[in-house]
Amino acid sequence: MIKLFKFFLLMFLVILVFNKKIIFYYYFKKFSSWVERPVEISHVNFEYSGLVEIDDIKILNSNENYYQKIFQAEKISFNFDVKSVISNLIVINDLDITNPEFYLDIKILKKKENIDNKKPLYEDNLGLAQKLNEKTPDKIWPKKDKDVNFIIRTANLSGATANIKVSSILDPARINLSQMTFSNFGNERGYQHYKDVLKIILFDLYARTGNGKIKETLKKIYNF
Repeated sequence: MIKLFKFFLLMFLVILVFNKKIIFYYYFKKFSSWVERPVEISHVNFEYSGLVEIDDIKILNSNENYYQKIFQAEKISFNFDVKSVISNLIVINDLDITNPEFYLDIKILKKKENIDNKKPLYEDNLGLAQKLNEKTPDKIWPKKDKDVNFIIRTANLSGATANIKVSSILDPARINLSQMTFSNFGNERGYQHYKDVLKIILFDLYARTGNGKIKETLKKIYNF
């Protein structure tokens, strides 16, 4: 009887852990799709209550750049509404990001690539510079039978820094950013888009940089 009890207990633990891995793998792939970049995570703790703690997360650049990463953070913890998992909208109630680092890589296109335009053209690893300078339309995504979007009710960034490299400026710069709080954003229609939050972080980078050349470049590209 005791052996039978131990067997069922072991089976329950295996199923519990296995299900957690399935859930984590699904949302890990979904997160990579949301940010449109490869993602690396060292360790994650997931609780069925909706608490998720992630240690040492990196979002990588998808193309060749000065920096290999676009973002990293020492720790990310958040609570999501468990009931929202079965819907098409994941609701994250609160998000805390500890010691995040942002990496901005700006390239000035060569003259031969810009022969029909007198103004310099820029590319960055965020995809914002191209859109602003070339006035490219929003990307049209193919229709899906079912899509899962997300909103974040509250997000806090503490200890944030930014690294920036402009191809025409020899030395990269490292900037301490402000402590920031954002609310009600994501990729759901009717809410502030997470890329608009990224623009706010960019403006903080612009406002706090002490390098005049970098500041002038940021102003030209992002219309600050």
